[in-house]
Amino acid sequence: MTQQYTQPPHAQMPMQQPPKQKNTTKTALIIVGSIFGGLVLIGALGSIGGNKSADKPAAAPAATTTTAAPVQKAVPKTEAPKVVAPKTSAPPVKPTQPAAPKLACEGQDDRSAPCEVKVGSAFKLGSHTVLAGWKIKDSGFGMTIVGKAKNTDDKTSTMFIDVKFLKGDEVVAHVMCNTGDLEPGQSETMNCIPDGTYTKKFTKVTAEATF
Repeated sequence: MTQQYTQPPHAQMPMQQPPKQKNTTKTALIIVGSIFGGLVLIGALGSIGGNKSADKPAAAPAATTTTAAPVQKAVPKTEAPKVVAPKTSAPPVKPTQPAAPKLACEGQDDRSAPCEVKVGSAFKLGSHTVLAGWKIKDSGFGMTIVGKAKNTDDKTSTMFIDVKFLKGDEVVAHVMCNTGDLEPGQSETMNCIPDGTYTKKFTKVTAEATF
């Protein structure tokens, strides 16, 4: 009779394996490797894209244009302060006085030659001037003259003149006038002697020195 061998009861029970422990380190390495692999893949794709761009034909060079040189800004010059001379006003110009009108008979070489004059207007004979404003008057004894004479010479002198009133070439009246001795610049009322004739019918008057 064959004897069966039977295992002991403890041998028949299956052996229980110890529970597996989570490998945290391995998991972390897997995550890091995945991230690194993704970065490598992205870099590779970028490199491929760059190579494709390099394979494209190069664009034709742009036409050469002449560019103007950059304009340099002028540096402002520092000028020395201007010295302004004080304004000097010109002296006022005095108005030029017109020359005094030349008197009748003035400058006549021969003071005894008859010289035409006008009643009331000044005239000069030699060293004396009959002043303007003289007039004729009827003295009752004939034509007379009322007026003044002045010594315009630089020495003492006396005036003697003859004033004739003419109509054409005819003397219709004449008056003798004189002064006393006059110092230079002195004037005096003339002393005039009528000839006994008085008329207004004359066309010309002349004067001449008698001494």
